[in-house]
Amino acid sequence: MNPQIRLTASEQLDNLSLSGKDLDKTLSSLQLINIIFGNRKNLEKTLVNYLKQRPNTKKMHILDLGCGGGDCINYLSKRLKKHHPKINFTGIDGNQESTAYASRKNQDLGLINFVTADILDPDFMLPDCDVLISSHFIYHFSDQELVMFLKKLKSKNIKHIIFSELYRNRIAYFLFKYVSFILPISDIAKKDGLIAIQRAFSISELKKNIQKSDVTNFQIQKKPFFRMIIKIDL
Repeated sequence: MNPQIRLTASEQLDNLSLSGKDLDKTLSSLQLINIIFGNRKNLEKTLVNYLKQRPNTKKMHILDLGCGGGDCINYLSKRLKKHHPKINFTGIDGNQESTAYASRKNQDLGLINFVTADILDPDFMLPDCDVLISSHFIYHFSDQELVMFLKKLKSKNIKHIIFSELYRNRIAYFLFKYVSFILPISDIAKKDGLIAIQRAFSISELKKNIQKSDVTNFQIQKKPFFRMIIKIDL
């Protein structure tokens, strides 16, 4: 792995027609990875801080881009109830079988809705929301695509954006490569995980792209296990 070069290869999960047992096992594997490496907790803490700063907000809509099997917003819907009882969630993913899986696992009927749409399609229309979140997704954009996407978000009625992402790192690559052997996860999750680390932005690359989109109010915070939380106020 060369940490100076950002990989452009596709993952198996990028195949939007992937279905069956391979998909189900991989989505279950991603849930385990999100738990072990703290992704869900990072999102929860960030959102709780956001809600505490807005105690008088009556309703809120949180949108999850690239929701996969929906484990993050299923988790958040339960954890955030005590902080805000009227939060609705929408999860969007490009694979119809993934959103069907997410709907089957949904434990908060009426509060969470899953939609199938290709987010990377230039004609994709983002629904209105108060908070936009995503996990392990924005590395699917090229530099220019990310800049254009953020510029498009500025024209929407979105108040806050939270991206939870890996940052590209040689140690992270080899750590996951060897740890994944002992984790009960699918072969697709193991192979895609290594590709994802190589496709991830470095912190400096991400900062430059955000600045190019004319966004001025943002923070990038490093988190354990080679993760970062990006908070953007529009």
